[in-house]
Amino acid sequence: QVAEMRSLPAGIDQRSPARHPDWLGPDDLALKIEEVREATNWEIPIQLKLGAARVYDDVRMAVKCGPDSIYIDAMEGGTGAGPHVATEDTGVPGIAAIRQARRAIDELGKRGEISLVYAGGIRNGGDIAKAMALGADAVAIGHSVLMALNCNKEIPESDFENEIGVPAGYCYHCHTGRCPVGITTQDPELRKRLDPDEAAERVYNFLHTLTLEAQMLARACGKTSVHSLEPEDLAALTMEASAMAQVPLAGTDFTVGVDNYHKIG
Repeated sequence: QVAEMRSLPAGIDQRSPARHPDWLGPDDLALKIEEVREATNWEIPIQLKLGAARVYDDVRMAVKCGPDSIYIDAMEGGTGAGPHVATEDTGVPGIAAIRQARRAIDELGKRGEISLVYAGGIRNGGDIAKAMALGADAVAIGHSVLMALNCNKEIPESDFENEIGVPAGYCYHCHTGRCPVGITTQDPELRKRLDPDEAAERVYNFLHTLTLEAQMLARACGKTSVHSLEPEDLAALTMEASAMAQVPLAGTDFTVGVDNYHKIG
């Protein structure tokens, strides 16, 4: 089925390099963006998605290539196919990545021109509010929507745990095409296990609740819009969080790595 969708003869490997083989540096990326703009007649926004690594330097290079938005995927983000060691032990935490990306965009004078989208571990309205206060213009969500779709639903048609080996919601079979709840599959029989109308209503309720929660937190900070949230609305509960997010420790005006220690108290 995969070979057919990709117009390959069955049994022939699909070359899937870990990087774009025609990009050797920032200049090539700028050319690729220009190529995509021409192919879409300049009608569709171009977004660059970056894994959070050398965030400040990467975002500065990306900004100079002229995209419409930059999407930062931090270490909290999940995947249905990545090796455990890659998902757990690579990447930069979101609170550090957002601040570095925001600084890079602002220093190049592109605030309001190039949007910053954050993804990675967004589960509730509080996560959204914090991300936007740190500098994100918008957030993207993945795994939490799978949960809203009922990814963790028990399947009465089969003995889920014996069949898959783990409880529902923990199988990570997304990439196999054998999703036991019918979400990430093209198998006609498995797809019957997902009711599209019920699933759509659950996702709507989830997204609506996230929006209300983020709005409530903005109001609690005295703001009329979630887009008005700023770092001054945050306080860090640990030294590590203060250093990464560059916000003061709760109850002090001291920011780890920024201020002198004599300012405590």
